[in-house]
Amino acid sequence: RRRAIGYYTAKYGVAAILAVFFMFPYLYMINKSLMSGLELAPGNTHFWTQSFQISNYAVVWSFWRNILNTLQVVFINGIFAPLTACICAFPLARHKFAGKKFMFGFIMSTVLLPTSVLMIPQYFLYTQLGLIGKLSSQWIGAFWGGGALNIFLVIQFMRSIPKDMDNAARIDGANEYQIFLRIVFPLCFNVFLYMAITMMMGLWMDFQSPLLYLGDAKDQYTVGLAFYYFYETEGVAANRQNELMAMCVVMSLVPMAVFFIFQKNMIGGIKIGGIKA
Repeated sequence: RRRAIGYYTAKYGVAAILAVFFMFPYLYMINKSLMSGLELAPGNTHFWTQSFQISNYAVVWSFWRNILNTLQVVFINGIFAPLTACICAFPLARHKFAGKKFMFGFIMSTVLLPTSVLMIPQYFLYTQLGLIGKLSSQWIGAFWGGGALNIFLVIQFMRSIPKDMDNAARIDGANEYQIFLRIVFPLCFNVFLYMAITMMMGLWMDFQSPLLYLGDAKDQYTVGLAFYYFYETEGVAANRQNELMAMCVVMSLVPMAVFFIFQKNMIGGIKIGGIKA
Protein backbone atom coordinates (compact mmCIF):
# COMPACT_ATOMS: atom_id res chain seq x y z
CA ARG A 1 0.00 0.00 0.00
CA ARG A 2 2.86 2.38 0.83
CA ARG A 3 4.36 1.62 -2.55
CA ALA A 4 1.07 2.45 -4.25
CA ILE A 5 0.77 5.72 -2.31
CA GLY A 6 4.31 6.67 -3.24
CA TYR A 7 3.67 5.78 -6.88
CA TYR A 8 0.53 7.91 -7.17
CA THR A 9 2.13 10.77 -5.23
CA ALA A 10 5.07 10.85 -7.62
CA LYS A 11 2.80 10.40 -10.66
CA TYR A 12 0.43 13.26 -9.85
CA GLY A 13 3.26 15.41 -8.51
CA VAL A 14 5.14 15.20 -11.81
CA ALA A 15 1.87 15.82 -13.69
CA ALA A 16 1.18 18.94 -11.60
CA ILE A 17 4.70 20.27 -12.16
CA LEU A 18 4.44 19.74 -15.92
CA ALA A 19 0.99 21.37 -15.98
CA VAL A 20 2.33 24.47 -14.22
CA PHE A 21 5.38 24.54 -16.48
CA PHE A 22 3.38 24.43 -19.70
CA MET A 23 0.60 26.73 -18.46
CA PHE A 24 2.97 29.38 -17.11
CA PRO A 25 3.34 31.32 -20.44
CA TYR A 26 -0.44 31.45 -20.85
CA LEU A 27 -1.00 32.53 -17.24
CA TYR A 28 1.69 35.17 -17.70
CA MET A 29 -0.11 36.43 -20.81
CA ILE A 30 -3.45 36.66 -18.98
CA ASN A 31 -1.83 38.41 -16.01
CA LYS A 32 -0.06 40.90 -18.31
CA SER A 33 -3.30 41.65 -20.15
CA LEU A 34 -4.90 42.88 -16.91
CA MET A 35 -2.14 45.32 -15.97
CA SER A 36 -2.40 49.08 -16.31
CA GLY A 37 0.04 51.25 -18.21
CA LEU A 38 1.72 52.36 -14.99
CA GLU A 39 2.40 48.78 -13.96
CA LEU A 40 4.22 48.23 -17.24
CA ALA A 41 6.46 51.26 -16.78
CA PRO A 42 10.21 50.62 -16.47
CA GLY A 43 11.29 50.09 -12.90
CA ASN A 44 7.85 48.95 -11.73
CA THR A 45 8.59 45.26 -11.96
CA HIS A 46 6.21 42.73 -10.42
CA PHE A 47 4.50 39.59 -11.65
CA TRP A 48 0.92 39.74 -10.36
CA THR A 49 -1.34 42.53 -11.55
CA GLN A 50 -2.60 45.00 -8.96
CA SER A 51 -5.30 46.82 -10.94
CA PHE A 52 -7.19 44.26 -13.08
CA GLN A 53 -7.80 46.55 -16.05
CA ILE A 54 -10.56 44.68 -17.91
CA SER A 55 -10.81 47.72 -20.19
CA ASN A 56 -7.67 46.51 -21.96
CA TYR A 57 -9.85 43.98 -23.76
CA ALA A 58 -11.75 46.79 -25.47
CA VAL A 59 -9.00 46.72 -28.11
CA VAL A 60 -10.76 43.68 -29.58
CA TRP A 61 -13.48 45.94 -31.01
CA SER A 62 -10.85 47.61 -33.17
CA PHE A 63 -10.46 44.29 -35.00
CA TRP A 64 -14.11 43.25 -35.25
CA ARG A 65 -14.15 43.50 -39.06
CA ASN A 66 -10.93 41.49 -39.32
CA ILE A 67 -12.36 38.86 -36.99
CA LEU A 68 -15.43 38.55 -39.24
CA ASN A 69 -13.15 38.17 -42.26
CA THR A 70 -11.21 35.45 -40.47
CA LEU A 71 -14.40 33.64 -39.44
CA GLN A 72 -15.54 33.68 -43.07
CA VAL A 73 -12.24 32.18 -44.25
CA VAL A 74 -12.18 29.59 -41.46
CA PHE A 75 -15.81 28.56 -41.95
CA ILE A 76 -15.63 28.13 -45.73
CA ASN A 77 -12.32 26.25 -45.63
CA GLY A 78 -13.38 24.15 -42.65
CA ILE A 79 -16.54 22.96 -44.42
CA PHE A 80 -15.75 22.73 -48.11
CA ALA A 81 -12.11 21.58 -48.06
CA PRO A 82 -12.93 18.34 -46.17
CA LEU A 83 -16.11 17.94 -48.25
CA THR A 84 -14.29 18.16 -51.58
CA ALA A 85 -11.61 15.81 -50.21
CA CYS A 86 -14.33 13.24 -49.47
CA ILE A 87 -15.82 13.71 -52.95
CA CYS A 88 -12.42 13.19 -54.62
CA ALA A 89 -11.63 10.19 -52.44
CA PHE A 90 -14.93 8.35 -53.02
CA PRO A 91 -14.30 7.05 -56.58
CA LEU A 92 -10.65 6.27 -55.80
CA ALA A 93 -11.59 4.23 -52.72
CA ARG A 94 -14.81 2.53 -53.80
CA HIS A 95 -14.52 1.98 -57.57
CA LYS A 96 -12.24 0.42 -60.17
CA PHE A 97 -11.63 2.31 -63.42
CA ALA A 98 -8.91 2.81 -66.01
CA GLY A 99 -6.14 5.12 -64.85
CA LYS A 100 -7.06 4.86 -61.17
CA LYS A 101 -3.53 4.01 -60.00
CA PHE A 102 -2.01 6.73 -62.16
CA MET A 103 -4.48 9.32 -60.84
CA PHE A 104 -3.84 8.30 -57.24
CA GLY A 105 -0.07 8.42 -57.78
CA PHE A 106 -0.31 11.82 -59.45
CA ILE A 107 -2.33 13.23 -56.56
CA MET A 108 0.12 11.89 -53.99
CA SER A 109 3.10 13.21 -55.96
CA THR A 110 1.89 16.76 -55.32
CA VAL A 111 2.80 16.23 -51.65
CA LEU A 112 6.46 16.38 -52.67
CA LEU A 113 6.08 19.94 -53.97
CA PRO A 114 7.12 22.51 -51.34
CA THR A 115 4.58 25.22 -50.63
CA SER A 116 7.15 27.90 -51.41
CA VAL A 117 7.52 26.54 -54.96
CA LEU A 118 3.79 26.91 -55.59
CA MET A 119 3.49 30.46 -54.27
CA ILE A 120 4.71 32.27 -57.40
CA PRO A 121 2.58 30.37 -59.96
CA GLN A 122 -0.40 30.55 -57.63
CA TYR A 123 0.11 34.31 -57.26
CA PHE A 124 0.12 34.74 -61.05
CA LEU A 125 -2.97 32.55 -61.32
CA TYR A 126 -4.81 34.62 -58.73
CA THR A 127 -3.71 37.77 -60.55
CA GLN A 128 -5.22 36.49 -63.79
CA LEU A 129 -8.43 35.61 -61.96
CA GLY A 130 -8.58 39.02 -60.28
CA LEU A 131 -8.37 37.59 -56.75
CA ILE A 132 -5.44 39.65 -55.46
CA GLY A 133 -6.65 42.02 -52.77
CA LYS A 134 -9.87 40.06 -52.26
CA LEU A 135 -10.83 37.84 -49.35
CA SER A 136 -11.97 35.14 -51.78
CA SER A 137 -8.28 34.37 -52.43
CA GLN A 138 -8.18 32.85 -48.94
CA TRP A 139 -10.99 30.35 -49.45
CA ILE A 140 -11.18 29.62 -53.19
CA GLY A 141 -8.70 26.75 -52.72
CA ALA A 142 -11.22 24.94 -50.51
CA PHE A 143 -13.09 23.89 -53.66
CA TRP A 144 -10.01 22.35 -55.34
CA GLY A 145 -9.99 18.98 -53.62
CA GLY A 146 -8.98 19.76 -50.05
CA GLY A 147 -5.32 18.76 -50.43
CA ALA A 148 -3.55 15.51 -51.29
CA LEU A 149 -2.97 14.47 -47.68
CA ASN A 150 -6.64 14.93 -46.81
CA ILE A 151 -7.66 12.91 -49.87
CA PHE A 152 -5.24 10.15 -48.88
CA LEU A 153 -6.59 10.13 -45.32
CA VAL A 154 -10.18 9.77 -46.52
CA ILE A 155 -9.26 7.09 -49.08
CA GLN A 156 -7.64 4.95 -46.38
CA PHE A 157 -10.69 5.35 -44.19
CA MET A 158 -13.21 4.59 -46.94
CA ARG A 159 -11.34 1.42 -47.86
CA SER A 160 -12.05 0.09 -44.38
CA ILE A 161 -15.82 0.40 -44.90
CA PRO A 162 -17.27 -2.93 -46.19
CA LYS A 163 -18.32 -2.72 -49.83
CA ASP A 164 -21.26 -4.98 -49.04
CA MET A 165 -23.05 -1.83 -47.94
CA ASP A 166 -22.65 -0.34 -51.41
CA ASN A 167 -23.85 -3.52 -53.09
CA ALA A 168 -26.88 -3.78 -50.82
CA ALA A 169 -27.77 -0.17 -51.58
CA ARG A 170 -27.47 -0.78 -55.35
CA ILE A 171 -29.81 -3.76 -55.07
CA ASP A 172 -32.31 -1.44 -53.36
CA GLY A 173 -32.03 0.96 -56.31
CA ALA A 174 -29.64 3.57 -54.91
CA ASN A 175 -27.36 5.39 -57.34
CA GLU A 176 -23.75 6.43 -56.65
CA TYR A 177 -24.75 9.86 -55.36
CA GLN A 178 -27.14 8.32 -52.84
CA ILE A 179 -24.55 5.75 -51.75
CA PHE A 180 -22.06 8.53 -51.09
CA LEU A 181 -24.44 10.93 -49.35
CA ARG A 182 -26.46 8.41 -47.30
CA ILE A 183 -23.97 5.64 -46.54
CA VAL A 184 -20.30 6.43 -47.04
CA PHE A 185 -20.17 10.11 -46.14
CA PRO A 186 -22.03 9.78 -42.80
CA LEU A 187 -19.57 7.05 -41.79
CA CYS A 188 -16.73 9.46 -42.57
CA PHE A 189 -17.99 12.03 -40.06
CA ASN A 190 -15.04 11.59 -37.68
CA VAL A 191 -12.56 12.01 -40.52
CA PHE A 192 -14.47 15.03 -41.81
CA LEU A 193 -14.51 16.57 -38.35
CA TYR A 194 -10.80 15.92 -37.83
CA MET A 195 -9.88 17.60 -41.14
CA ALA A 196 -12.23 20.53 -40.43
CA ILE A 197 -10.79 21.15 -36.95
CA THR A 198 -7.15 20.96 -38.02
CA MET A 199 -7.83 23.27 -40.96
CA MET A 200 -9.73 25.78 -38.83
CA MET A 201 -7.00 25.89 -36.19
CA GLY A 202 -4.34 26.32 -38.85
CA LEU A 203 -6.13 29.17 -40.62
CA TRP A 204 -7.28 31.06 -37.55
CA MET A 205 -3.99 32.94 -37.16
CA ASP A 206 -2.57 32.38 -40.64
CA PHE A 207 -0.22 35.16 -41.65
CA GLN A 208 1.71 34.17 -44.76
CA SER A 209 -1.17 33.64 -47.18
CA PRO A 210 -3.06 36.86 -46.32
CA LEU A 211 0.20 38.82 -46.47
CA LEU A 212 0.90 37.50 -49.96
CA TYR A 213 -2.54 37.70 -51.57
CA LEU A 214 -4.46 40.48 -49.80
CA GLY A 215 -1.99 43.25 -50.66
CA ASP A 216 -3.01 46.69 -49.44
CA ALA A 217 -6.74 45.95 -49.13
CA LYS A 218 -6.98 46.70 -45.41
CA ASP A 219 -10.73 46.10 -45.29
CA GLN A 220 -10.03 42.51 -46.41
CA TYR A 221 -7.32 41.78 -43.83
CA THR A 222 -7.69 38.76 -41.59
CA VAL A 223 -7.09 39.26 -37.91
CA GLY A 224 -3.57 37.82 -37.96
CA LEU A 225 -2.43 40.27 -40.63
CA ALA A 226 -4.25 43.25 -39.10
CA PHE A 227 -2.84 42.36 -35.69
CA TYR A 228 0.69 42.38 -37.11
CA TYR A 229 0.39 45.72 -38.90
CA PHE A 230 -1.26 47.38 -35.91
CA TYR A 231 1.57 46.51 -33.53
CA GLU A 232 4.51 46.69 -35.94
CA THR A 233 4.67 50.48 -35.55
CA GLU A 234 7.76 51.44 -33.62
CA GLY A 235 6.95 51.97 -29.97
CA VAL A 236 3.34 50.76 -30.16
CA ALA A 237 4.11 47.21 -29.05
CA ALA A 238 6.28 48.48 -26.19
CA ASN A 239 3.73 51.01 -24.94
CA ARG A 240 0.69 48.77 -25.30
CA GLN A 241 1.89 45.45 -23.99
CA ASN A 242 -1.28 45.04 -21.94
CA GLU A 243 -3.54 45.51 -24.98
CA LEU A 244 -1.30 43.27 -27.07
CA MET A 245 -1.55 40.51 -24.48
CA ALA A 246 -5.32 41.02 -24.19
CA MET A 247 -5.67 40.53 -27.93
CA CYS A 248 -3.52 37.40 -27.76
CA VAL A 249 -5.73 35.98 -25.02
CA VAL A 250 -8.89 36.59 -27.04
CA MET A 251 -7.37 35.07 -30.18
CA SER A 252 -6.39 31.93 -28.27
CA LEU A 253 -9.94 31.33 -27.03
CA VAL A 254 -11.33 30.05 -30.34
CA PRO A 255 -8.74 27.26 -30.92
CA MET A 256 -8.96 26.37 -27.24
CA ALA A 257 -12.76 26.14 -27.33
CA VAL A 258 -12.69 24.04 -30.50
CA PHE A 259 -10.16 21.68 -28.94
CA PHE A 260 -12.08 21.17 -25.69
CA ILE A 261 -15.39 20.65 -27.51
CA PHE A 262 -14.06 18.14 -30.04
CA GLN A 263 -11.14 16.62 -28.10
CA LYS A 264 -12.77 13.17 -28.03
CA ASN A 265 -12.94 13.14 -31.82
CA MET A 266 -9.33 14.32 -32.12
CA ILE A 267 -7.67 12.31 -29.35
CA GLY A 268 -9.91 9.26 -29.50
CA GLY A 269 -8.79 8.60 -33.06
CA ILE A 270 -10.75 7.85 -36.16
CA LYS A 271 -13.19 5.00 -35.68
CA ILE A 272 -15.90 3.43 -37.76
CA GLY A 273 -19.31 3.68 -36.15
CA GLY A 274 -22.48 1.80 -36.83
CA ILE A 275 -20.85 -1.30 -38.41
CA LYS A 276 -21.45 -4.69 -36.90
CA ALA A 277 -19.46 -7.73 -37.86
